[in-house]
Amino acid sequence: MSRQDVREIPVASADLKRGEVLVPRQIHDPVNGQLSCPAAPLVAGSLMAKGRPNRLATLPRADARGDADARLFLVTCPREDGGTAAIAAAAPSGDALLASAARGAVEEWAAVSGSRSLLLASSPWCGGALHAASAARQAASDGRRTGQRVYVLAPAMMPAETAAELTDLGAIVASSLDGIGPGDVVVLPAHGVTAQARAEAARCGATIVDATCPIVAAAQAAAGRSADRGHQVVLVGQPDHASTEPIMSQAPGRVTIVDTPTNTAVIPASDSRPISYLVQPGLTLEAAKPIVSALRSRYPAARPAVPAEVCYAPSDRAGTIYSVALGSDLMLVVGDPKSPDTRQMCAEARNSGTRVQLIGEVSDIKPAMLASVHTIGLAESTSAGAGLAAQVLEALSGLGRLSVARRRLSTEKMAGILG
Repeated sequence: MSRQDVREIPVASADLKRGEVLVPRQIHDPVNGQLSCPAAPLVAGSLMAKGRPNRLATLPRADARGDADARLFLVTCPREDGGTAAIAAAAPSGDALLASAARGAVEEWAAVSGSRSLLLASSPWCGGALHAASAARQAASDGRRTGQRVYVLAPAMMPAETAAELTDLGAIVASSLDGIGPGDVVVLPAHGVTAQARAEAARCGATIVDATCPIVAAAQAAAGRSADRGHQVVLVGQPDHASTEPIMSQAPGRVTIVDTPTNTAVIPASDSRPISYLVQPGLTLEAAKPIVSALRSRYPAARPAVPAEVCYAPSDRAGTIYSVALGSDLMLVVGDPKSPDTRQMCAEARNSGTRVQLIGEVSDIKPAMLASVHTIGLAESTSAGAGLAAQVLEALSGLGRLSVARRRLSTEKMAGILG
């Protein structure tokens, strides 16, 4: 769209405060009637980046009834659902600098509006995490009804929306078992807890809701069994992962964690001591493969402790992110910039060669990012705030027709023999 597409409309009773720009979320346009402004947070972000205070609000009417006290700058664009959206900002009459800023913000977003496609990566949450979230939600709901205190042991890895719901239900996310007693309910997280923490919860007399992911539970049990048979257990994984300590606690002093191929040299084993290895649930198979290869090259007799239990979710997720990025002109990764999960997602997306932008909040999206972009990829980190991905999607839908497709790579385990 060009500068000429932006309409300037006198507005009465805009209720603007001195020195601020009003960015409408909804507006009554005399030409098109009632319009929504999904891109309002983008306009507001541009104004804030230039030091222009602004406020998101509804503008009941955009016409010259009464004495005009503001000037509205507005452009419209079609939406995918057949409706019309507005990109708009209003400034007080008589303030030329604010009027220029308001118009400029509308013009720069109008310049990058148009029809686009968006590829949306599937949820970042695996089945184990979602199962644990559901179990915690049910326990919290039951606890509210019965008057029992419900504790969810950290790290409670779950969608931000579920965490907020648990708080509303009165559940307590606890990093320890301090203060927990008989009659209380303790929910174990998807990544599990140490053997010592499980025993302590039982001694407290608390009711235990075990929401440990089945694959994590299998890895814990296998570590214990292998150690009991006199094996040295090697955990192929990451030292700081949430499931590491719970697995290692099953065989104190008998588990060595290895996170790189070269680190296989530090395994304290001899030819007379069998080695069993586990691939940590949560580690991609692609990351594990070179480590396992190095381990078996050094110790040819090493064998997997749980050959039937493999966590495919990390590889499926990484493959989905790569696929979405590969099919996009721009990849948006939504999440906390400080989160290791967010950084890992950005790295996986960049492997495709596509330009990647990290989005911590909607206002991080800038007009220049969308110039000459026809297909946008969008992936959500586990660190993303509640509803942030949906807010980004809604804002982008206010810049023109936006067709959305969800992409998900999934590994299916086949039972029986294929003929």
